[in-house]
Amino acid sequence: MRYRRVASALLTAACLLGVATVSASAEVGQAARATAADPAPASTNPQVESNNADADFVAMMIPHHQQALILSRLAPSRSSDSDLRALADRIDVEQGLEIYMMQSWQEWNGLEKTDPQQAYEEMLQDPMMVEKMGMATPEELDQLSAATGNAFDVQFLRLMIKHHNGAIDMLTEVLTNGTDETIQTWATDMLATQYAQVQMMQRMLDDKT
Repeated sequence: MRYRRVASALLTAACLLGVATVSASAEVGQAARATAADPAPASTNPQVESNNADADFVAMMIPHHQQALILSRLAPSRSSDSDLRALADRIDVEQGLEIYMMQSWQEWNGLEKTDPQQAYEEMLQDPMMVEKMGMATPEELDQLSAATGNAFDVQFLRLMIKHHNGAIDMLTEVLTNGTDETIQTWATDMLATQYAQVQMMQRMLDDKT
């Protein structure tokens, strides 16, 4: 059953790829902001059927998302590619909303709410964890911050593709081992979105290199 959830998410991603484009229009960012303005979790009721896999996933995905926000927020002042800036804006809004949703889930389940920045800074102190989760190292972040134009675009896409792939591994794991229905729904949606965005970013990267 859980493997079918993963397959369903990937099928959804394939459908998204059939109709989605990374067009450089303000409508992309505005649509995402409209969603974030009224965040509505998949369920407003506490879930009692969670397990350690669900709790660990949320605690780790929140700081993982925090780095995506940091990476994305570099794009407006450094990239000259409007398509890339639009995608970065969408990632920023989507993953910022997902952080809020996951923190809400922790509250529903009586768990300590993860501080995104604090947990992120702690995670960066563990190089093996950073590598396992596909995250950018402090050195890579410094290099990205110093880049502009096409050099920034290429580095950003490479880092974000790796970052998304790390998230896809985490999502696949919780879909396989988790039990909470809300987390299963969110993870299915996240997997489809991030898989589709990886394909988009790879095409963008191929055009730039």
